[in-house]
Amino acid sequence: MPTCEDCGASGAQLRQGDLTLCKHCADKRFSPHSEASNCQGDSGGRIVINDLLCFIVNKMDRIPGDVISKMCLDTYTEIEIEAAKKLVFDTCQPSERPKERRGANKSTANMSDILRVLHSTDLSTLPTFVSATLHIPAVDLEHIDITVCLQELQIMRQEMKLIRACSIDAVRVQAELSSLRRDIVDLKNDRMSAPTTQAPSRATFAAVVSDNPTQTTVHASATRKTSAPDHEHGQCQVGGPALVPKPKAPAPRHHATPRRRRSGDPTAPDADGFSLVQRRKPRSKAVVGTAKSSILLAAKARPAEIFVTRLGPETQPKDIERYLRDNLSQEWTLSCENLPTKYDTYSSFRVAINSDAVPEILSPSFWPCGVLVRRFHGRRPSATPQP
Repeated sequence: MPTCEDCGASGAQLRQGDLTLCKHCADKRFSPHSEASNCQGDSGGRIVINDLLCFIVNKMDRIPGDVISKMCLDTYTEIEIEAAKKLVFDTCQPSERPKERRGANKSTANMSDILRVLHSTDLSTLPTFVSATLHIPAVDLEHIDITVCLQELQIMRQEMKLIRACSIDAVRVQAELSSLRRDIVDLKNDRMSAPTTQAPSRATFAAVVSDNPTQTTVHASATRKTSAPDHEHGQCQVGGPALVPKPKAPAPRHHATPRRRRSGDPTAPDADGFSLVQRRKPRSKAVVGTAKSSILLAAKARPAEIFVTRLGPETQPKDIERYLRDNLSQEWTLSCENLPTKYDTYSSFRVAINSDAVPEILSPSFWPCGVLVRRFHGRRPSATPQP
């Protein structure tokens, strides 16, 4: 059950100013005679001029404390709030000592201290706080600043002008889009309603040859027969009034034997003059023998080459060979060669070994941590010619 903030008695309720008070303390705090006595200066007739404290004392019993604090922070400066706090502590003389607030929320903490001290002090003992310049926040219609309202109204009018201009531009853009859509639809309709005319196809050489085989071949015998009457004039007339010079006897033709068409050669041209080129037949797959025989011996396969690096500079090829023989699952013929390095802080090697051992060697778990291993792709040492 909530307790009273003043006397600590149980059965307290939420009263004015967000205070939890019992009935006795609430009547004592918010009696109708308390404000009258305060305004009349019953506490020795003391009058203190302070706008902030005048506003807080007159409104702290009607407005919540967080609202009062926010309004004061928006209206008064940091220096005015600190001066009001010092005046409250000097006038009320509470049991607690004033704390010097610091940081970004300094003014908020000072407002909390002022409200706490004023709520814990009897209003009849407080002096009468008055305002000389009426620099107090407006909280209702009686204290509204007309100039602020006029400024807000002017800003709203400017915003309405901008909104109206934007809406006019949007309407204009919509009208232009609608016009463009209608033009596109009309163009599509005109294109669909127009008669379709087929473009004349260009005649290919293959089509001309296939359509007029007799006109393109002129036999020697026919030429000699037609040119006989006009032999004296040295001219001949073939198939019309055009005059052409007398042709010579054609050379004998040698009929070559037709060449056998391979699978990759082009086929005969089609109606459009294109030839289809077919793919060559795939070669048969090779096989590798696996049977064991004592009569026939296969050539030795070339050993696989492995590149090993990031080893210590003191590592020798014999160390690599011993490590491989000790850790491989079976014994293989191998050789190791030291490679030149760019820096002397590490060493690199080229290992030649049977290709069947490559999967085991290229396993990450086979080598110590930090060693880099991959297939060797560098140049092999060339054999020096014998003198």
